[in-house]
Amino acid sequence: MAPSSSGRPLAAVVLAAGKGTRMKSGLAKVLHELGGKPLAWYAIRAALEAGASPVVVVVGHQAEAVEAALRAALPGAPLRFAVQAEQRGTAHAVLAARGALRGTTGPIAILSGDTPLLSAATLKQVVQARARARAPLAFATMNLAEPRGYGRVVRHADGHPVGIVEEKDATAAERVIGEVNAGLYCADAAFLWKALARVGSANAQGEFYLTDLVALAAKRTPAVAIEVEPLEASGVNDREELARAGQVLQRRRASALMKAGVTRPASSATRG
Repeated sequence: MAPSSSGRPLAAVVLAAGKGTRMKSGLAKVLHELGGKPLAWYAIRAALEAGASPVVVVVGHQAEAVEAALRAALPGAPLRFAVQAEQRGTAHAVLAARGALRGTTGPIAILSGDTPLLSAATLKQVVQARARARAPLAFATMNLAEPRGYGRVVRHADGHPVGIVEEKDATAAERVIGEVNAGLYCADAAFLWKALARVGSANAQGEFYLTDLVALAAKRTPAVAIEVEPLEASGVNDREELARAGQVLQRRRASALMKAGVTRPASSATRG
């Protein structure tokens, strides 16, 4: 295991249990390919490159197929799998990983399996921010001109975050907030399991929200919020977003090659 900046090993949980109905496909969303790899491969690779070991992948829809594909795509990686048999929200999904993380006492990163543009550097930034602040929780935020659909970050007058309100539960005043949840967290293990046991489902969707951790942390030592680039936190929910993510990855590869001294003709750099 690679140590985190706190000196304790970093573990990670990657949420990959959903069906992805907006993909209009019989295939689980995280199995759709991007650059020849299953979609969830990218988030798992970011966690591994950030030093996480183990990485627990929470599966649900087509669980056996997802596990088989990811083990084949990441041979030898320190992967573990946990099953969320019933999708009851993101907090419920993380709780499904508790057994696979038995004995883990260090920080635990939590990320979504449908964010292929997230970099290991950004994940490390969140992990290190929590360690420096000695906070129970750090989470990523982003500022959007059009925040529709995202959970809004609510702050105290002194600036520290006191909660995340999902759009369906937000007041009119909260909906105009441009700072939103980016879906990336790092939590102290002891805090995480105690806090998840206190998360309820009294909300518009009747689900157990992982975002409730921010309000629970605020009762002790406030969580640390780290702003990240919206592109890195972009999730893939449909075929159009999958195609756009593929284009970004192609541009990144082309840029890396050119920085390494490889000359690419303009036509080949722009072709798909």
